[in-house]
Amino acid sequence: MKSKDIQKVVKIKYENGDGPAKIYRDLAGVVSLPTIKLWIKMINKTGSILLSSPPGCPRTVRTKAAIVKVKNRLNQKKRVSTRKLAKDMNISRTSIQRILSEDLGCACAEGLTTPIILENGMMDAEVYINKVLPIALECGDKMLGSDWTYQQDGARPHTHHLTQEWCAKHFPDFIPEKRWPPNSPDLCPLDYSLWNKLAQCMNWDRITTKATLIAEIKRSVTKVDKKKI
Repeated sequence: MKSKDIQKVVKIKYENGDGPAKIYRDLAGVVSLPTIKLWIKMINKTGSILLSSPPGCPRTVRTKAAIVKVKNRLNQKKRVSTRKLAKDMNISRTSIQRILSEDLGCACAEGLTTPIILENGMMDAEVYINKVLPIALECGDKMLGSDWTYQQDGARPHTHHLTQEWCAKHFPDFIPEKRWPPNSPDLCPLDYSLWNKLAQCMNWDRITTKATLIAEIKRSVTKVDKKKI
C-alpha cells in the first residue's frame, strides 16, 4: 500500500470516529502512532493530510557543492566520521558514503592489488619500504593512473618516519599519519569489510599447508566482487 493510500485510510477511519490508537491497531503498525497523530492534527487543522515535502533528508544531495564541501572537510587535519559529516551537512550517511566512494574515490573500485606474501622473517619498516610499497605504487598507477591517494593504518612499519617520507615522496597523494581517519567502519573499509569479503571467497577446505594457503589467497583476491569494494 502506497503512502497516499494509507493517508486516505487514516482520514476515512478518523472521520468515521476511530481514534489514533484504534487506527494504529487496525493498520497493524504499518504507520507509527506518532505519525498517525500528526496526520490527525493536519486533518483537524486543514481538512486533509498535506506533506509539503518528504520527511527526512533531501533526496538530491550529491551536488557539486556537496562534493566540494566533503572534500574540503577531508583536507582538514581534524578527524571526522561519516556520521558527523552527514549531521553537519543535513544529508544521509548513505549519501556521504557514496560521495566518498563514488565521487571522491576514497576506495578503489578497480579491484585489489597484487597480494604480497612474506614467507620468512617479520614485517618491519625496512621490509615494508623495500618489498611492499613499490608494488603498491606500481599497482596503484596501473589501476588508477596518476591521480589517487594512498592510505595506511597504524601498524608500526606504517608509522615509521622513513615510511612516511617514502610515501610522501613517491605516491601521487598520501594521507600522512596525523590526518588518518578514526578506527571505524566508516572510513576504514579494508579492516572492517574487505578482508571479510576476501575470507568468504576462499575455499577453506583446500587449505592444508602453508603453500595451499598462499595459493588460495592469491586465487581469492581475483574473485572479490568489485561492487563490494
